[in-house]
Amino acid sequence: MSVAMSAATASAAVPEAQACVIGTPTAASNTWDFKGEANAIFEDVQAEAGQAQDHAYTLRSLANDPGVSWQMHADQLLDLKGEINDIGSKLCRLEAIRRVVDPWQQRMIDQIVATTRLMADNEQDAIVFGDAHRLEMWLPTYQAYLNNLCHEATSLTHSVDKAVKFAGVSKEYQKLRGGLEAKGSS
Repeated sequence: MSVAMSAATASAAVPEAQACVIGTPTAASNTWDFKGEANAIFEDVQAEAGQAQDHAYTLRSLANDPGVSWQMHADQLLDLKGEINDIGSKLCRLEAIRRVVDPWQQRMIDQIVATTRLMADNEQDAIVFGDAHRLEMWLPTYQAYLNNLCHEATSLTHSVDKAVKFAGVSKEYQKLRGGLEAKGSS
């Protein structure tokens, strides 16, 4: 158990430590729809953020039950770590295309990066604390980590939900605008 948790501890902050290699531009780079790609990644992050939120709230409810073992907490923390790492892997691409997307998408990328790093830090701290205090999951320190995770996961979920909705409305607007322009030229 300690070995598994130690391995989890070592890799919990993946979003920050992850090496993101940016390739050189190619001829196709000039015609690639980076804004559309960012919107598609936002949809992926939306799903991951929702799952992270579920794990965070499950963890918080487990902490209120003194009969729950540390292993159950550890399993949920590892699942949450997986969601955070999945979001982190998507951040690599978002950060690579950040300079060529719309300003609202840049702000969303910055927000996702900041919130995901906070989640990774709190998840890491919860693992370290739980590993050292397996029978004291009710202590305020652990509860604070879980509350932070719930808050951050909820914030990320709501923000990305709004971004996905805005992207859909923007796409529909462009489609309608194109239709009106086509009618106006005929």
